[in-house]
Amino acid sequence: NVQIVKEVLVDCDDDTVLLKVEQVGGAACHKGYQSCFFRKLNGGLQVVDEKIFDPEKVYKNPKK
Repeated sequence: NVQIVKEVLVDCDDDTVLLKVEQVGGAACHKGYQSCFFRKLNGGLQVVDEKIFDPEKVYKNPKK
């Protein structure tokens, strides 16, 4: 997978950098989501994105 950097933001204390990217090639998250940020706090963790692939099939151990 490839990520194309679209924008770079720096916070007011200059101690955090946020990269806004375009995801090319499906999912970037090893849990099967397009982004690793697929959950939000809303009184508890809530999944807010759709899984793109099944990690069990992609990361299975070929020796088993």
